[in-house]
Amino acid sequence: MKFRSYQLLYVASLVLVVLALLDPVATFIEPDGAVSTMTNFKYTAATGEVSRSVIALGILLIFTAVVNLLGLVVSLYNNFELQKRVTILTMLLFTGYYILFLVYTLVLSSGTSMNVELPMLYPFIGLTANFFAFILLRRCEAKIVAKALGFRLRD
Repeated sequence: MKFRSYQLLYVASLVLVVLALLDPVATFIEPDGAVSTMTNFKYTAATGEVSRSVIALGILLIFTAVVNLLGLVVSLYNNFELQKRVTILTMLLFTGYYILFLVYTLVLSSGTSMNVELPMLYPFIGLTANFFAFILLRRCEAKIVAKALGFRLRD
């Protein structure tokens, strides 16, 4: 079995999603200096009150990790059509994550300033890795088709 570069991109994207799940993604600083933190599963207010209203971010990232793992498993069987579809679905999930994050930050940041933490960039890097994996998938599929069309039996 030959290891391909798009499989490495799947693994990198999967690792980045897992790392993004572990750390806080944003901090909100109120005018009086109180700090609130937001992870992918909970929002901790400056008063210490914990709200699970942002759990959809974590669930979306877990679903993205599962779909990305599915793409890695499918890549072992060289099913290029299914791989391309799974990669597109993963890219759409990453985009949906950022749209949902934007909605939550607009709701939670009333009168506060927001600092985005480094783990917020991990899904974006995973998105670009999946985009390059999609390009590499198309190239690999085109090479196989070109090789098949170049070989013809003569009478």
